[in-house]
Amino acid sequence: MEGTLPPQPCRLLDLPNELKLHIVDYIHDMRDLYNLSRTCSVLEHKVMKRLYHSVDCHFPRLSHSRKSGSRPFRAPVTQSVRHLTVRYGMVDRTLPSSASRVDSGDMYNPDDFIYEILQDIPTGRLTSFAFLYQTPLGARLLDQLIQRHDSTLQHLRFCEPGAWEKSSLVPTNLTSLECRTVHDGDSIERIIMTNKKTLQKLQLGQEKQLIEQYHQRRGGHMEQVNQPKDTFFTAALALKDFKNLRELSLHALDVSRLRPGSMQEGSFFCNLERMTLESCPGSAEFLDLLANAFHWTLHSSEAPQNPRVPPKLKHFLFRHENPTAAVKDSIVRFLGSFNGLNTLSLLFDNGAILERPSTFIERHGPTLRTLVLEARTQPREHLSMDTSRPFGAGGYSQELWVESINDIARFCPNLVELGMGFPWNDELVRLRKTALPTLQHLRTIHIRNFPENHVCSQLGDYSIKEYANKFIEWVFPDLVGGCQPSLEQLAIGPTVYQSRWKMKPSSTSTALGRQPPQFLSTHHFCLDWAQTRFGRWTPLVTPVSEKFMEELAGTRPLGGVFEQVWLR
Repeated sequence: MEGTLPPQPCRLLDLPNELKLHIVDYIHDMRDLYNLSRTCSVLEHKVMKRLYHSVDCHFPRLSHSRKSGSRPFRAPVTQSVRHLTVRYGMVDRTLPSSASRVDSGDMYNPDDFIYEILQDIPTGRLTSFAFLYQTPLGARLLDQLIQRHDSTLQHLRFCEPGAWEKSSLVPTNLTSLECRTVHDGDSIERIIMTNKKTLQKLQLGQEKQLIEQYHQRRGGHMEQVNQPKDTFFTAALALKDFKNLRELSLHALDVSRLRPGSMQEGSFFCNLERMTLESCPGSAEFLDLLANAFHWTLHSSEAPQNPRVPPKLKHFLFRHENPTAAVKDSIVRFLGSFNGLNTLSLLFDNGAILERPSTFIERHGPTLRTLVLEARTQPREHLSMDTSRPFGAGGYSQELWVESINDIARFCPNLVELGMGFPWNDELVRLRKTALPTLQHLRTIHIRNFPENHVCSQLGDYSIKEYANKFIEWVFPDLVGGCQPSLEQLAIGPTVYQSRWKMKPSSTSTALGRQPPQFLSTHHFCLDWAQTRFGRWTPLVTPVSEKFMEELAGTRPLGGVFEQVWLR
């Protein structure tokens, strides 16, 4: 269901009309109506600047019905916007929907329309521009953007570059750059080379080819994704030349080409605060080299001593479609070479963590705030056929759930967000009480691989909503006279198999006239707690849309951690 925000209190508007008239009469008697008008004008200007500071516009369809001479946005929008995101197709739910202001469906040509928007925005206003269309970012739009906003533009995001000529302009002051599909790398290389000294955040990938592979096959085919030219890795991604880079996200790129040539070069990665490796060939060898570099930096007498620079990595997100023993060993070595992580996300397609997670979290437990373990892409009829055994043998049992949760509660007392697999056997799900309630700061739990039925969204005798209630009852014992539980959000999500492999492009879904299964829209729950007359806290589970939960919390759930689940 699509929720609406609860009405916000407004004490001034709630005053009786008679009292409001008396206020105006009083100001009139004091001969101050002119100043009141000026004050209202200033307030309106400030409100417009705040309201339209970030604009996220979504254009679901194109037509020629737009009236001649009409402007894309009203003047208050173009005069106030600083962060502009334009989309086509389905809204990207991984971004905060609270910033979405405009939803227009009668636009004719995407390039012409966005060109007009950039023309209407005063020169030197935009600091962030995101072009999340299904079409490449053309040279005409890029030139217009840079000619008018190069002095202020700091953040640029787009899906893929167009056919840019060597004479095309490129931005010169970027601090963050995101290109989801780099192709051969020639176009994006110029932008990276120009902004190496200022870039702090870099996200690159071959997402388009990766998704095509996902639609054709199920996994283990990352090496078949086309890679950029060698010069892209040797020149554009010569990481030692990035002086201020703090966040690095790579998707489906061969990271074996980024291997540092020496320990001194490997020490560059000590300055990173966030690193994401998703579906990257060569990940095992790359992580082994990073582990050696971190160990050398911390313990070698040859490493820089004054001062000694320890690894600053706080957020590590990893995904692999074909987990092997080598992948596991490299991850264990890497995570054991330093400490201090705040976020750890390990998603393994075609496999499962079937052993206790202490080997991954032991060195980072006290500082961890967000922990995500286990992802499986097998359909439910094949869940018993685990194609990967490096993470333990057997099945995902209730005993393993209890042991894993107890390990997490012991090692990670400050955990705020937790993502785990769900133990189940056929149509029966039973959970024992664990140490989960001892996590005093836990706010959000994401349950992936929750069993579902395509027809009724039911499992056994319970609906999905009833199972959310049952989960709370099983995991959290009745609290008598204690504090209200800190848990606020329960996100019950489908497997990565259901969301990443089965979701076809929007055109195909529309042509077939199929609606997404119910569980894709109802597997979100916000928790409210009520105290009964017996002094016990009981959960009130309300299904809400993802958008409503984002707006209610003021931020999207599990920022960036579960985006793989929702995107695919």
